[in-house]
Amino acid sequence: MFFHATLARSFIQSLSLRCDDDFVDRLNHYYTPVMLAVACFIISAKQYGGTPIECWVNPHSRESMEEYIESYCWIQNTYWVPMYENIPDDLTAREKRQIGYYQWVPFILIAEALMFSVPCMMWRLLNWQSGLNIQQIITTACDIQAIADIDTKRNAVQTLSASIVDFIDLQSPSDAFPHRSMFSAFKCYSLVAGHYATGLYLLTKLLYTANIVLQFMLLNAALKSDEYLLFGFQVLSDLLCGKPWTESGHFPRVTLCDFEVRYLANLNRYTVQCALLINIINEKVFAFFWCWYLLLMIVTSCSTIFWILSFIFISEKIDYISRFMTIAETVERNKEGKLRGAYLRGPFAIITIAPHLVDKFVINFLKSDGIFTLRLMANHAGELVVLDVVRCLWKEFRERNWREFEEVEKMNGLSAKTYEIKETLVKCIPPTDSKTHLKSITIPPPMLIHQNILGEVHDKG
Repeated sequence: MFFHATLARSFIQSLSLRCDDDFVDRLNHYYTPVMLAVACFIISAKQYGGTPIECWVNPHSRESMEEYIESYCWIQNTYWVPMYENIPDDLTAREKRQIGYYQWVPFILIAEALMFSVPCMMWRLLNWQSGLNIQQIITTACDIQAIADIDTKRNAVQTLSASIVDFIDLQSPSDAFPHRSMFSAFKCYSLVAGHYATGLYLLTKLLYTANIVLQFMLLNAALKSDEYLLFGFQVLSDLLCGKPWTESGHFPRVTLCDFEVRYLANLNRYTVQCALLINIINEKVFAFFWCWYLLLMIVTSCSTIFWILSFIFISEKIDYISRFMTIAETVERNKEGKLRGAYLRGPFAIITIAPHLVDKFVINFLKSDGIFTLRLMANHAGELVVLDVVRCLWKEFRERNWREFEEVEKMNGLSAKTYEIKETLVKCIPPTDSKTHLKSITIPPPMLIHQNILGEVHDKG
C-alpha cells in the first residue's frame, strides 16, 4: 500500500517542474505530455462531442437505422479502397485494407504521455536513496542567487556547502562498521561509493532515448505502416506537395464499411460509404508529433551522450572543477591577497603547483555525485553560486588534509612568506636615519598558527 501511494505521488510529481533535472528532461517528461494531453482533448471533443463519422445510407432508411449504421461502422473497422479500383469481392482482401486506429487515437495519445513520464517517475522515486536531496539543494541554490545581502548570502552558501559535505561523509565507507551481509555490502557500494545518483540519472537519460524509439514503433503498430521511419516524411511530403489522400491512403477521409442484417431468417450483407471527419485532425496531429519525436530524439541523444562522456572521463570532471578553482584563485588573489605590491598565498594558490591535490579533491572527495550536483546547480542557479560552493568545499577539503597541504607548501616554499615593507609605514619604529629602512616580516600559514596555539594551550595545561 505504501509503495502504491509512493508510486502515485511520483507520477503526480513527474507532471510538475522541479530543479532535479535539465531542460532536455523537462522536454520529455513535462512539455511533451502536456502537448499530448492537449491533442487528446481536441480529438476527444470531436470524437465524443461531435460527429466523427458520417455514412451514406439509403434515403428511404429511417433515422434510427442511419444512427445504427454509423455507430456500427465506428465500432467496427472500416477499410479503404481507392476510387479508381473496384471493391474486392474477397472478404479477406477487404480485411487486409481495414483501418482500425481512428477510434483509439485518444487512448494512444494518453498512453504515449504516460510512457514519457515513466523515466521521470523512476528518477524521482529512487534518487533520494543516494542520501542527497538534489531537489532541495538546487532549490536552495536558486534562492541564494536572489539574495542581495553579502553576509546573508555567505551564510547561506556555507549552510548549503555543509549539506553537501554531510552527503560526502555519508558516502565515505567506514572500517569501524563492517558489512554483515553481501546485500549490505552491495548497497554500501552502490549508495556510498558516490556514483549512485549519477548512474541513476544516466539510466534515466537512456530510458528517455529508448522511449522515443518505442514511440516510433507504437506509431507503426497503431497506423499499420511497415516503414514507420519514413511514415512522417511521407505524410509531410504529401501535405507540402498537395498530394491528396485519395492517392496516398494516409488517413483516408472516405472509407467503406460492411455490415450484416438479419431479415426473415436471411443474413443480408450491405456495404456503405462513410466519411471519417476525424482523420482530418488525426493526420495533422500525427504528422506534428512524428516531427516532434524526431527532433526530441536528436536533442535527447546529444544530451545523453554529453552526460555519459562527462561521467566516464575523469579528465572532464577535473577540468570542470579546475575551471571554478582557477577563477576562485584569481578572485582570492586580487581581492584579499594584495599587500603593497606582493601577494599573499590564498587557499587556492596551491592548485598550480600541486595538481594531484585537485585530482584527489575531485575523485576522492566530490566523486561523481558531487560533480553531478554541481552541474545541475550551474544549470539552474548559475555558475556564480557554484563558484562560491566550490570555494567552501575546497576549504573543507584543505582542512581535512592539512598535513598533506603543509608538506606541499614546505616543499615549494609557501610555508612562510617574507615581505618587505617600508619602515616609514611602521609608525611604532622610528627611522634611524633619513633613508628608508626595510623591515622583514614573516607570515606563517594558518595551519602553523593553529599548531602553535594548540602547543601553547598544551604547555599551559
